[in-house]
Amino acid sequence: MTEQERLRVFQEIETGAVTDAMVQHQVGCWMKGVYPTKPGMRIFGRARTAQFTYVVPPDKEMNQFEIIERCRPGEVMVWNVPSEANICGENIMHFLGNHQLNGLIIDGYTRDVETIKEMGIPQFTKGAAIMPAPRNCRVVERDLDIPVTCGGVVVSSGDYVFGDSDGVLVVPEKDIDLVLNQAMLNMEYEKRMEAAIDGEADSSMISEVFKTKVLYQG
Repeated sequence: MTEQERLRVFQEIETGAVTDAMVQHQVGCWMKGVYPTKPGMRIFGRARTAQFTYVVPPDKEMNQFEIIERCRPGEVMVWNVPSEANICGENIMHFLGNHQLNGLIIDGYTRDVETIKEMGIPQFTKGAAIMPAPRNCRVVERDLDIPVTCGGVVVSSGDYVFGDSDGVLVVPEKDIDLVLNQAMLNMEYEKRMEAAIDGEADSSMISEVFKTKVLYQG
């Protein structure tokens, strides 16, 4: 698939169909404790990672706006932030939206929650915090696009992330087309199951629907 085709599929499928595909093919992983700032937000796209640290001279720090400018439209930033204070607020999310990114996932905290909810730009975090992170809790050049821990799992730039109110899942770049094709088959299966239940099928009829679940062979 092309990148645009992948993003289109993400718009059309459910996280449940993708998570089932990951189980069926034994790939990918699931974040813990990272959820949308506003229930109902969906996030999807290719990850671009950044590891925050406590920067001291002679290292030169980069601010959050500079990190955003390194990304391409449709990508999702994934940050690891070693602080229980906030690293993000409405200005950063507004800037992110202007650059057409598909959102931000933080193993860390945010502020301006009510405003961000109204903005509608997807943001997934560990929660809210009014205290700001220390001024030198920032990123240096060498800590961009490296594997980072987010929600207890390792995410690399190029991996794909997909999340909603149920949580966030991560699919390795090499497996994304396998998983998305399987997820589309799973969505078709779910429609058959829903139709059977809507028709008041009994357990024996449901068992017959179970048999129609197809494993994508590539």
